[in-house]
Amino acid sequence: MDARVTVRDVVVAGSFAGASAFGFALERGVRGLVAHEAGVGREGAGISGLPLADRLGIPAAAVLTESARLGDGKSVHDDGVVGHLNDTARALGVGAGAAAASAARAMLQAPPGVASTQALVDRQARVVAETPDGRVVLVSSMSFAAPEHRRDVLCAGSHGGRVNVQRLLEVRPRGAVFNDGGLARDRAGIEGLRVLDTAGVAAAAVGAMSARIGDPASTWEDGVVSFVNETARRLGVAPGQRARDAALLILLRA
Repeated sequence: MDARVTVRDVVVAGSFAGASAFGFALERGVRGLVAHEAGVGREGAGISGLPLADRLGIPAAAVLTESARLGDGKSVHDDGVVGHLNDTARALGVGAGAAAASAARAMLQAPPGVASTQALVDRQARVVAETPDGRVVLVSSMSFAAPEHRRDVLCAGSHGGRVNVQRLLEVRPRGAVFNDGGLARDRAGIEGLRVLDTAGVAAAAVGAMSARIGDPASTWEDGVVSFVNETARRLGVAPGQRARDAALLILLRA
């Protein structure tokens, strides 16, 4: 979260409107939130942050998957069309079909936010497979990738957009598994896979309906691969595989 954001601001984010993604902003305290529905996905995980924001009295909305690029806040603001919203936003006059920019302006009527007194983001990494050469590690966000993960395959709750691979270009793990976020406008939800090819990092994305976006355990346990990059393809990873099988294949062959 940008340090310039204060409790007086409405945040228009490129990220998905799930509870795990909203947690970053809600911990800080904001006036309102507009984000991306990311295909809505399994069990409505792509918009699970809306009721969470309601409980904290924060207006929030999510734009339709195909209306804006996932991971691109400017596109959400300029192109986004509201598809889902919470009751707090509805009380301010926001409605489905509204332009994201208009919804954000309406949220300025809300009182300033209040920083959460409890942690809303899971920052713990969890090892689910280990070999002498490396591990499969679950992280809620690829932003938590660390130098210690250089030999690992990371399974994340994150979407596979370009913005979510910048940290991986520094760490260069053995592999990465994302959620495809329903692809979104311009297939932005998997744009990062091709970027990782340039760094020689094997990457795959699971279908948004197969695993809960934002939940790395669901990526690992439930995910079914929908897209792979060329580096992963050369290792035998392919659409239709279980995410856990794909991750282990990368771990053994990369």
